Amino acid sequence: MSTVTSNPAPRSEAEPDPKGPPATSAAPASWRIVAAREISVRLTNRGFLLSTLVTLALIVSAIGLQLYLADSTGKITVAVADQQGGRIAGQAEQLALRAHQDVEITVRQESSAGQVRESVRSGKAEAGLLSEGGRWDLLGDTGQNDIAATWIGAAVQSNALDRNAQAAGTSLGALSKGAELRQTLLSADKILEGAVRVTTYFFAFLFYLAAVLLGAALATSVVEEKQNRIVELIASSVPLRSLLVGKIVGSTLLALAQMTLFCLVGIGGLVFTGKQETLTDISSGLGWFLVFYVVGIAVLACLFAAAGALATRSEDIQSTTTPVNAITALVFILGVAVSGSLREILSFIPLTSTVTMPARVLAGQAAWWEPAVALALSLAAAMGIIAVSARVYRRALLQTDRKLSFRQAMKLAD
Repeated sequence: MSTVTSNPAPRSEAEPDPKGPPATSAAPASWRIVAAREISVRLTNRGFLLSTLVTLALIVSAIGLQLYLADSTGKITVAVADQQGGRIAGQAEQLALRAHQDVEITVRQESSAGQVRESVRSGKAEAGLLSEGGRWDLLGDTGQNDIAATWIGAAVQSNALDRNAQAAGTSLGALSKGAELRQTLLSADKILEGAVRVTTYFFAFLFYLAAVLLGAALATSVVEEKQNRIVELIASSVPLRSLLVGKIVGSTLLALAQMTLFCLVGIGGLVFTGKQETLTDISSGLGWFLVFYVVGIAVLACLFAAAGALATRSEDIQSTTTPVNAITALVFILGVAVSGSLREILSFIPLTSTVTMPARVLAGQAAWWEPAVALALSLAAAMGIIAVSARVYRRALLQTDRKLSFRQAMKLAD
């Protein structure tokens, strides 16, 4: 009896083979899926949300402290025992306003010298003004108020000169002729050094904070996938390169979103405190800070991912990420501590240029082409660092049985 065999019908080219490898058409978009998952997981992480809220609270607190200090520094209450002391205090306020100083002096009238001293001791007045034995005495409790000492001292001196001029048959104007001091700023178009220093420290601190927090979270997620062997399942459907790219993109976007949020709060604080001029001054450097920030965070994210791939347990993360943390701390320290020619040199070195070059732009110390050259050098170095880190990541990720060093991972085959 003959046996009839039938050949199976050929599959259409569009129909995927259930036993074959996954379709390659989805590979280009796989990094987007990984990036979206990385963002969604991080946004639901309590540590990430708590660090963001704490940083926002610190920024708002700093703005509030600045408001409090600005409001309290220029306001003083002076206790006096007679009308002449009140006139001296009023004249001191006028002298301060004439010198474009925001000073408000409130006179607290007391009936006796003893009550003036008691007002100062109890804190009802920051200073007391008494005329005893033909001379004025400025009273303080535990310390002297600098504003009162400056402007009340100037008012007392002006009154004394006027009185002595009249006694000598001349005028105060004749006596003070040629004694005026005119102030001229040679670099009025440059930003104040204090504003440059504060802005540089602000961005350097945020860069360090974002790098450490996001980097640690990235390394932890990588080693957890290795430890639970989930990465073996992921690697069977997603190329390791796409997995790394997705993690880097997700972490960088989150860091950029954090920085943007912090900047918006800081800008709102400057507007609210009436520092629009400072905001205008630093606006030229804000864009460069953000551009260098994105490049630096992307490089560090790749390094942290490679450091996480070297570990096999969560306990190993601290040792594998120590070199990257040291680099991040060094960038922060050098960014806020160096000055002069050393800062100029560091502004062209990748990673350290993340802070130093925007700081030089902000201070008006960089030519128009210097930040472009520094950014090009950073991008070139970033491509090399990312290529090497990606190689370490691919070779070490599937080694779930042992902890590797950087050198050992480089010797492995893909």
